[in-house]
Amino acid sequence: MMRSEIEAEVLQKVKPDEEEMREVNRVAQELKDELSSVSEGRFRPLLVGSVPKGTFHKDPDIDMFILFPEETPVDVLKEIGLKVGRQVLEDTEEKYAEHPYVHGRYKGFDTDIVPCFEVGDIEDMRSSVDRTPLHTEYVMAHLEEEQKDEVILLKAFLKGIGAYSAENKVQGFSGYLCELLILEYGDFGSLLEAGAGWDRGEELGPESENKAFDAPLTFRDPVDTDRNVASALSRYNFDLFRYASRSYLDQPSIEFFFPNPIPELSEEELKYRIRSRGTDFLDLSIPRPDIVEDNLYPQVSKAHRALTYHLERKDFKILHDQNIVTESEIHILFEFERATLPSIKKHQGPPIENPHTISFENKYGGNIYIGDGRLMVDRKRRVRTAKQAIRKAVKKLDLGSDLNDYFLDDLMIFIGNDIAEKYPSVLSKFMDNRLPWKR
Repeated sequence: MMRSEIEAEVLQKVKPDEEEMREVNRVAQELKDELSSVSEGRFRPLLVGSVPKGTFHKDPDIDMFILFPEETPVDVLKEIGLKVGRQVLEDTEEKYAEHPYVHGRYKGFDTDIVPCFEVGDIEDMRSSVDRTPLHTEYVMAHLEEEQKDEVILLKAFLKGIGAYSAENKVQGFSGYLCELLILEYGDFGSLLEAGAGWDRGEELGPESENKAFDAPLTFRDPVDTDRNVASALSRYNFDLFRYASRSYLDQPSIEFFFPNPIPELSEEELKYRIRSRGTDFLDLSIPRPDIVEDNLYPQVSKAHRALTYHLERKDFKILHDQNIVTESEIHILFEFERATLPSIKKHQGPPIENPHTISFENKYGGNIYIGDGRLMVDRKRRVRTAKQAIRKAVKKLDLGSDLNDYFLDDLMIFIGNDIAEKYPSVLSKFMDNRLPWKR
């Protein structure tokens, strides 16, 4: 199958047909009309995001902003925005950007109703979401009709490799960044050729003498050059995109866009793999708190980093680690070379020419010896197992304001075969670190 055939098949699978496009636009217009009818002159509804730009996949979300005059008090904007969202949408839940907004359903479509201030110039911006209407206006003015399919292809590619969305859960490429990349390079293939050769610290977009960004990829926002559109992109997903681009150009396949799912292994197969690897597995499990995802995932990442750093400082060699959030639980998993350390550890003292050798000798007495030009002593470990180290760590580390109490009161630690018995799907995912298109 040639590349062009692959991409034609992808477009056929993900791109809405004309009837679907008409239906989405019809529903969006009905929502806009309904919002206008309840506005009473307080705000102006505006459709933003991928739908008005024509860069959406099948079954898109509808993003409707309600624009308030600049002089509107913030408290009034929040109050009316939430009230109107709950009034118009079904199955609503409150989410949070810079201020609260309402997510729900409208005539079969997932829909966000987001309040913002209507600004004509970025200098007048009062909140970060005020940029979004300007982003929509910019893309609609510059994106050529034939480039819309290129954006749709790029989004499908990023979804396939697991790097689409700027949400904290993913830390990947936003829809707006996808559109700017196609504007920058012209088409999907040219972007991949360029992306395969990107270096860390790559800078794109309009030139500016404004502040530099310490990020794997910088794309200065043409609407606001003080902002990096790629600020959410993690180093891992930047590297993943570079490698996936090169791999696809070398050997294109449909699996880049539609990878096979991670297979769930049987309990017996998981136990066999644990045994054959000769390593030690630990799973830290706590209940998932009922908070919005944008608050949850940064705290999970914080807890993960803090515990990893603590374990490494305690001399545990970690081969693999990952956090996995399910509907009801948070899991932080580790694979160690050994989860139990020797009873003693070599403790390094001062160089032998250092005057502090006297205090070191007084402290450790006749047990000292010389190694590599320093005084040394073999000390007994206070904590030998990773499980003990974690139990002690959660009492003193800040693992996230909404997670600390769960780690103190509800933490469950499972080891090896117990994980296979209790959480086979979680362990299957942890053990399968293949690239998505290689499954």
